[in-house]
Amino acid sequence: MCGRYANHVKQMHGWAELLSDWPEEAEVGYNIAPTQMVPAFTAERGFAMRWGMVPSWSKEPTSRYATFNARCESVAEKPAFRNAWKQSNTCLIPALGYYEWKGAKGAKQPWFIRPKEDTPLVMAGLWERWQDQEQTLLSCTILTQASKGELETLHSRMPLILDLEQAEQWLHDGTAVFDRLIAEQHIDAVDFYAVSTAVNKSSTEGEELIAAL
Repeated sequence: MCGRYANHVKQMHGWAELLSDWPEEAEVGYNIAPTQMVPAFTAERGFAMRWGMVPSWSKEPTSRYATFNARCESVAEKPAFRNAWKQSNTCLIPALGYYEWKGAKGAKQPWFIRPKEDTPLVMAGLWERWQDQEQTLLSCTILTQASKGELETLHSRMPLILDLEQAEQWLHDGTAVFDRLIAEQHIDAVDFYAVSTAVNKSSTEGEELIAAL
């Protein structure tokens, strides 16, 4: 899964054009948690979206369930994500890296997963529009898959990570290219290391959270 990440992206490199329209109202930091307003990029432009999908059919702009991740294996059928999938509401969620925890309950060690090169880690997402007569809310979810390679030793799930070419396909060709993107996954370009347990508290912030122990 991906339940916490850092999105203080500093170096864009080849991603500058695709992620150029960064929404000013989105939250940026080193300890981004579900329900925060995060930068998410559609084929149109960048938007500030609530991290945690709120289905268009929901009576209120909240979700009763944890919808910040959507499993690739079931996303097309799950009621919370089904409409976004059918509408091919694809988006990109850029990060500096994301956190996972490993170990016994009560003593889990946080780890930070990031690209080996100093480039953004871009995750595949879906987005949805909820609205009533008074307000409109955009929300998103991060797609996750079974972990591959060395990441299997850390956690059973990982985000669907895209390179630049795959990201462009995800935005412009939509869910039609989903199966191919899954088959083409390359995870040898990421690294991971243990970080301070200070990140356990979601209100804690600062660049020191991603420093290796």
